[in-house]
Amino acid sequence: MSIYISIKQKLINPFLSVRTKLLRFNMAANAKNQGREFVRKFNFDKLNKEEIKIAKAYWKSKGFKLDNTIWHQYYKGATGNFVKEYVPHDIFSSHIAPSLNQKIQWPALLDKNLSYNLFKGYNQPKLVISNINGFYFHNGEIISELEAVQICSKSSSKLVVKPSIESGGGFMVNVLSIQDIVEEEIVEHIINMFKSYKRDFVVQEFVEQSPVMAKLNKSSLNTLRIMSYLNNGGVHIVSSVLRIGNAGKSTDNFATGGVACGVKNTGRLKEIGFIQDGTTLTKTTSGIVLKEVLIPNYNNVLKMVELLHKRVPYFRIISWDIGIDKNNDAILIEYNTYNQSTKIHQIVNGPLFGTFTNEILAEARK
Repeated sequence: MSIYISIKQKLINPFLSVRTKLLRFNMAANAKNQGREFVRKFNFDKLNKEEIKIAKAYWKSKGFKLDNTIWHQYYKGATGNFVKEYVPHDIFSSHIAPSLNQKIQWPALLDKNLSYNLFKGYNQPKLVISNINGFYFHNGEIISELEAVQICSKSSSKLVVKPSIESGGGFMVNVLSIQDIVEEEIVEHIINMFKSYKRDFVVQEFVEQSPVMAKLNKSSLNTLRIMSYLNNGGVHIVSSVLRIGNAGKSTDNFATGGVACGVKNTGRLKEIGFIQDGTTLTKTTSGIVLKEVLIPNYNNVLKMVELLHKRVPYFRIISWDIGIDKNNDAILIEYNTYNQSTKIHQIVNGPLFGTFTNEILAEARK
């Protein structure tokens, strides 16, 4: 049997190696294209020859070949500063994330419907309906589509409907207020909404957020995006950003024009916020001065992230979306490991990883 396994491995391993290389190539290509799109969209100037030389030399010293400097161009355009240590998203998505996070766990553990089991006991939005592989669930029991529609139609709270697998950038995230729909059209409206998702989606009660967070923009749930890193020494916070939605928008996503502002270790916001085109501001559209905002119970937020990360050690780098509810308690909205954004962190907080840079890059080279 051992001879059979040995021969099998010799035959299969080369194919697995080619597959891994192809996946990494595609991830890198997609990230580079994304960077090019941003640079074109915002008309950012090219780097000069010396800057290109410096960036490539730095990443070569870390064991990586920097084929292009499109992300350095983007960050310089957005922040006004050239910094060689910026982590290009193509290197992050094709080398760092796949090396530190177990790909075999994607996408199963990322299904938002499973978060209630994975993180049982932690504050999360109230679950109303789950759709998993086309089956409707309520309180853990399979129900019919009509029963799911009826449950939603009787809700006195606003509802949030979103894909349970991959809803990055606010894609297909809808807020449903039954009270705003003509009574005779409620059932048809919900059925059509369900059909638009087809399968694998979640319906949750809308989170009533802390007054401190609501003052920043009342139409959206304004959340913290926190990136954590797990090593033998425990869980470490490498970047923390507050996302603030635009007036009238129901989501706070940076990709759809929201504001991002770095968060200090104390929980106080930094002085300057950014929009992804590099526009800076010191106040929200509601007139709140950013540097005067203190996130309620921020130490508890960080402790929650530490404990949550230990529940899923398969992933060593995780981006967490954490809200602050009406009781000023941290509430887990979702977590991201597959398609994490590095852009939002580096624009407001500078190069990723800080003192863990060499350690993380060494892991990514293995």
